[in-house]
Amino acid sequence: MTMQGKMTGKKIRYRPMTEAELSAEERERIHWRCTRTDRIARIAAEKLRAASKEKIKKEPKMAKWYCLRVESGREFAVEKSLADANVEVFMPTEKMVFVRKGRRLETVKPFLRCYILVRCVGTAEAFHALSSVKDVLDIVGGASGYHVVADADVERFKALTTKSEIPYVKTDKSMKDGDTAEITDGPFAGFSCLVVAVKWCRQAKAKVVIDVAGKAFEIESMPLAFLKKS
Repeated sequence: MTMQGKMTGKKIRYRPMTEAELSAEERERIHWRCTRTDRIARIAAEKLRAASKEKIKKEPKMAKWYCLRVESGREFAVEKSLADANVEVFMPTEKMVFVRKGRRLETVKPFLRCYILVRCVGTAEAFHALSSVKDVLDIVGGASGYHVVADADVERFKALTTKSEIPYVKTDKSMKDGDTAEITDGPFAGFSCLVVAVKWCRQAKAKVVIDVAGKAFEIESMPLAFLKKS
């Protein structure tokens, strides 16, 4: 905004420059950036080809759902990287509403922090490619192999978490820190877990630890409605 605009209070609208108005140097810089971005995307897609939807089309009966553990706060970035590389990915989210300075604000957060589901043909090449994606820490599993999430569990999980607002579900009010429980829903259905900490609220959640073939995985935010005390 110019000084005149500030003094008169008038709003000055800026029109973006057309390609013809850009200098040759600016056009070259934009072209280089676009080309570099495309090249990076092509390289990523090539690396993840073994885990892509293309591979699933060739061997549909061999495709299964697996669970990636990713860096906290990087769930959306990893989801985008995988989707851009043509990998079938599902990351459930939930809408959070809070009030700050008298204003009602909304945000979307991962339903299960640090975990993302991917569907692929489970080969050594596919697992290696998925493990090498930036901010992917591990694939849930142990010495006996990677944890396979049943298609039926994924469909139930999708039905629950794709609603505009996750419905209130009655929970076990006696659940407390140190209890052991069975996970009854979601991608970890069937696992036993140790309840580390319970957070009571409308949608009560708990921090739990599961054991997958001798390897411990911590789940920061498991809905208490998914747990049945052992």
